[in-house]
Amino acid sequence: MTLQTSTSVGTDRQALITWYRRNRERTRMLFDLLVEDAYYSRPIALRHPIVFYEGHLPAFSFNTLVKRALGGASIDARLEALFARGTDPSEQSGDLKGVHDWPSRATVQQFAEEADRRVIDALTSANLDQPGHPLLDRADVVFAILEHEAMHQETLLYMWHQLPVSQKRRPLGYRPRVDGRVPVPEWIDVPAGQATLGVRRDAVRFGW
Repeated sequence: MTLQTSTSVGTDRQALITWYRRNRERTRMLFDLLVEDAYYSRPIALRHPIVFYEGHLPAFSFNTLVKRALGGASIDARLEALFARGTDPSEQSGDLKGVHDWPSRATVQQFAEEADRRVIDALTSANLDQPGHPLLDRADVVFAILEHEAMHQETLLYMWHQLPVSQKRRPLGYRPRVDGRVPVPEWIDVPAGQATLGVRRDAVRFGW
């Protein structure tokens, strides 16, 4: 698989759509690793329950690109607000909801499908590169939503590690690698020198 980056795709619409679809497919594959009983569990105490993340990823993309940047219409204001906040919940602020405070999985997936549809519509035909716009200058918001989902996939993987084996499914066709040479650990010396933080805006296509 070729890794796409903001530098390699520029504002090639088809490349952006392919990147978005690939992100969404990888997220679905991660959720397919779990049994239904795990959906409302919170494997890490100060993280949201799993249900949140299936809604948060499409909600962030929709809220940020379609609603905030392009001024598009709402899908479901309650769900958009529920899934908007991706930071860790706080016990003091009352963010730790019970199972019955979260929507059904069918509701979450229906919302996600519509959010995906509208995001792809925007990537297909909206004016994504608007010089001087706080979100659309150099199409920054597009690369932000694409990289946001990929970063969360790493978050999901270390959450899944905290679940008991009984709540996880073996991927179809998976066979563990049990042979081959074990790599030998080695140290690499990095010489002292000067490190420059940051980058000129005109030197890269996108940066956080």
